[in-house]
Amino acid sequence: MSNLSRRAFFTKTGALILGVSLPILAKAQDKIVTSKSEDNSHHSVNTPTNNEYHNAYIEITSNNQILFHIPDIEFGQGIYTAAAMLLAEELEVELSAIKVDAALPNPEYILKGEVTEVTWGSGSTQKDWFPLQQSAAILRTMLLQAAAQSWKIDINQCHAKAGQIYGQNGQQAPYAQFLHDIYNLSIPKEVPLKKTEDYRLIGKSQPRVDTSEKIKGKAIYATDIHLEDPSVPAIRTGLMIACPVVGGKLSHLDDKNAKQIQGVIDIVSLENIVCIIAENFWIASKAAKQLVIEWDYGSQSAATTESIYKQLDQAADEQQAIIGYNNSSEKIEVSLNATSHIYNGTYKQPMLLHAALEPLSCTIFINETKCEIWSCSQTPLWTRDKVAALLKRDTKEIYFHNVFAGGSFGRRLNDEYILQAVQFAQKVTYPLKCVWSREEDFAQDHVRPPYLDQIEAGVDADGLITAVKHHIVGPSVTAFWDKSLLSKEGMDPDLLLGVDTLPYQIPHYQLNYTNCDIRSIIPGWWQGNGATRNIFVVESTINKCAKKAKKDPIEYRKLLKPDARAIAVIDMVAQHAQWEQQPPKDIGRGFAMAHVFGSYIAMVVEAEITAMSVVRLHRVIVALDCGLAINPDQISAQIESSAIYGLGAALYNEVQIQNGQIVQRNFNQYRVLHMNEVPQIEVHIIKSNEHPSGVGELGTIVSAPALADALGSIMNKNLYSLPLNKYLT
Repeated sequence: MSNLSRRAFFTKTGALILGVSLPILAKAQDKIVTSKSEDNSHHSVNTPTNNEYHNAYIEITSNNQILFHIPDIEFGQGIYTAAAMLLAEELEVELSAIKVDAALPNPEYILKGEVTEVTWGSGSTQKDWFPLQQSAAILRTMLLQAAAQSWKIDINQCHAKAGQIYGQNGQQAPYAQFLHDIYNLSIPKEVPLKKTEDYRLIGKSQPRVDTSEKIKGKAIYATDIHLEDPSVPAIRTGLMIACPVVGGKLSHLDDKNAKQIQGVIDIVSLENIVCIIAENFWIASKAAKQLVIEWDYGSQSAATTESIYKQLDQAADEQQAIIGYNNSSEKIEVSLNATSHIYNGTYKQPMLLHAALEPLSCTIFINETKCEIWSCSQTPLWTRDKVAALLKRDTKEIYFHNVFAGGSFGRRLNDEYILQAVQFAQKVTYPLKCVWSREEDFAQDHVRPPYLDQIEAGVDADGLITAVKHHIVGPSVTAFWDKSLLSKEGMDPDLLLGVDTLPYQIPHYQLNYTNCDIRSIIPGWWQGNGATRNIFVVESTINKCAKKAKKDPIEYRKLLKPDARAIAVIDMVAQHAQWEQQPPKDIGRGFAMAHVFGSYIAMVVEAEITAMSVVRLHRVIVALDCGLAINPDQISAQIESSAIYGLGAALYNEVQIQNGQIVQRNFNQYRVLHMNEVPQIEVHIIKSNEHPSGVGELGTIVSAPALADALGSIMNKNLYSLPLNKYLT
């Protein structure tokens, strides 16, 4: 059996003749010491951020092709390219020499502080940069040592270049020639890494390694899977239709007419979901229209958007809050009473869909010896283990192949759809490709929950914030995902994101949390995690206090004594936005910044409200410090895309619930920015030798407060709720 993945292709054709596996974890780890650069200013990017690294599995074929099986998921963020660059740099090969594909799940990929193998939180590059460089440097050093022994010369008389080893006496041979020899070598105790000034690839814009496949339509996504082995039955398509109300069940199914349609193979069901199995998607879709389904909607059938927000209000008034974060030993009431004035604000943020371009899909084949799955999960090891438990099989019999995903934004952190597909695949003898229509994907989404934020901000005689009491009311996504990650008091650490790393000096900031479970929705992480909702509240409050103090919002922030890196991004964005000049008439200008995922970002948004009450976005200027910029063009693209995603959501997006069901079922009801609405976006990256930090979600995190500030300046009022288009009607 095979599929179109690179792994299967190389194995089936026999091209994978020789390989080398370099474990950089457990026993091997304590034998490796990275040699220090003489210049500490260049050494900072080669310093690990913790003491535990994942394996790097690198293979070299007999024709000198280098393959890297990566544990991170590629859903548009560009980690395949960044990883290839890091390896190519230290292996002394061209970027085109590195081929990257998805690794099978492995417990050794679990990093310190993580509960499972996971791709999330803009963390791929910042966790991979050191172990990948280190692994490549080890392999290069061992190849040099093998060549030196073969040629009977000193290792210092050899050097590597473009996949070849060269000796001082004219010797030359490809890496592949020495693969047998390095098996007998010990892992070197010292591994010199390049200084930043010697980089050929890192820090310079490189083309994405997956671009060619994608523009030619050769990239494999979950819906593209087809099997080439003639001994395996043909794949059948299963169209999924589930109860649209959380907790509802199937009451009655009349499939008589649907089964009469030519090409329909079977119609099977579970407790709350029906699967129409047909020769292809279109036949299954036709059959779906002939089904008569009756659902028992259960206790949540009366839920509405209004009733959900009423739950938040009641919880804020009636339930006990816990202290989740406090940076002062003084009681917050004492700190607030000592201020000159207290400003109050209540912020409301809506439920949001993930709305990834690619709807959910999963292909599964189960036989007597194994279960193979082709899909995309941000927690592949966890998914593999859940499938094994469901099937009551050893995990060694479960092969989970992660393929490209057309977006995620947090949706694929939840894998219930894969487990549903496995249950249907158990019922058949052929490979089953389960697909969800766009409408079904929206209806079954694990939505970003709604939140209520109450703020009391105390200011001194100069109008500067000195004390903040911040109260969050809403569901805990972490509790739904894994309750063991909560604090002993029940605090969701995700709700602190962005607050616990504020770049400003606010003497007393206390964050309280009231959990409010909303049983009519399934909560899920959204782009930027808790930072997206926190930064909207914090930055909007700072902008409000700046206006009350009659100070420029940028100068106001500088008076809050941000750190040096924060000041650098503030100054850079102000310069490129020409902040000192007044914007053109009728143009509102807004500012927001954040320090999250280890990075600093500042954004200026320029927008207007037309006579027809339509928001027109003119320009977005971003300054970013993400440490060492591995691939500047790719970083700019990530900021541009996340800003577009964030601006569209801030302006238009809100999930509405009626009769317990999500109302929005497609993009005609869930608005995104159209191409002609996208503003000019400028991204300016600060040159840095700090270790690489998170990028992918930063644009989304600061978009809402910056846009709210811009529109609020036109309306001459503070905007406390999202989406912002509500203020235009």
